[in-house]
Amino acid sequence: MMQAQVTTLFIARHGQSETNNQRLVTGQLDPSLTAKGVEQSHQLARLLAGEPLAAIYTSALARTKQTACPTARMHGLETVCLPDLNEIQMGVLQGRHRDERDPQAAALWQQWQDAMWRYCVPGAESFAALHQRVAKALARILAQHQGETVLIVGHSATNRILLGTLLALPKEQWPGLRPSNKTLHRITLSGERPAQHCELSLKQKKNKQDEPQALDAAA
Repeated sequence: MMQAQVTTLFIARHGQSETNNQRLVTGQLDPSLTAKGVEQSHQLARLLAGEPLAAIYTSALARTKQTACPTARMHGLETVCLPDLNEIQMGVLQGRHRDERDPQAAALWQQWQDAMWRYCVPGAESFAALHQRVAKALARILAQHQGETVLIVGHSATNRILLGTLLALPKEQWPGLRPSNKTLHRITLSGERPAQHCELSLKQKKNKQDEPQALDAAA
């Protein structure tokens, strides 16, 4: 009996950006990383130093490319930029504070946070449209890298789609996922078995003996 191929996906969010630092809604604005974000990019590279990466994918936005750069350099790889992995377009909220400094924006932001599948910020991309394009990018990556190890550097909303899809979570749970720029997700796919998932801190040295755990789709 032929053993199923094992595909490993590492999913990271970009490092802290200038707009993250100012608590601004970024969407598809294109800020650079802060000094902290640059350090997070190097932490990511160190965490993945021993992994047999076959490819590195990013969105077309600078903050993901900057985050992937140290890892790409370490592994002698060119990053592949996929616009379908870009962050969700946030319409009238882009570039505005999402706290008490802009009460109107804060209210819209909270409304979207509470009902991502049902509510669309004026002028923004819907969560369903985001799902459609990110799913297309993921299908391309999986088709091209069966049995290989790949890094994807994405964004908060795009990584919700990636994690929700790969872990077969009910769609109503996807908005509750909180991809952080302080952690790395390792997902292992093998045949028809449930995906194995492990969340790693960028600041810790990865323990090779740790086995990823299956995440209950109903959890």
